[in-house]
Amino acid sequence: MSNQGSTTRGALIWSGRKCTIFGLPLSFTKYFVYEKRLVTRRGFFSLVEDELDFYKVLDKSIVLPFWQRVFGCGSIHLNVADVDTPIKVLVSIKKPREVYEHIDSIVTSLAGNNPMRTAANILGSVNQGEFFN
Repeated sequence: MSNQGSTTRGALIWSGRKCTIFGLPLSFTKYFVYEKRLVTRRGFFSLVEDELDFYKVLDKSIVLPFWQRVFGCGSIHLNVADVDTPIKVLVSIKKPREVYEHIDSIVTSLAGNNPMRTAANILGSVNQGEFFN
C-alpha cells in the first residue's frame, strides 16, 4: 500500500476489496480511503469510479451481520449530503472497525474546517414553513 496520493484526494490511508464467499476478496469492487475522499472502483473490463468527499458525510454506522463477523468482515454505511449517492455503503470489507476509525477521524477533523457540513446547518437553511402549510 503506497502512501502517495494526488493533491485533490490527499494521501492514501487504506485500500481494500469487497469480500465475497468465506471472506475472500474475490470481487471486482475496490475501495480507497484517501485523506479527503473515498473512491469506489468497480468493474473488470469497464471501470466505474465513484468519489465521495468526506466533508459531505453527515452520519456513519457500522453493520456487522453474523456471517460477515465469522469471517472478520463487516459493512460501513455513510449518510452523505450528496445528490448522486445519499447513502454510501462499503460492503463486506475486512477489519471494518479499523477502517471505521480511519473514516471517523477524517470526518471529525474535516468537521471543524467546514462549518456548512453539520446537519443542523443544512436543516436550518431549509424554510420549514414550506412543509407545514
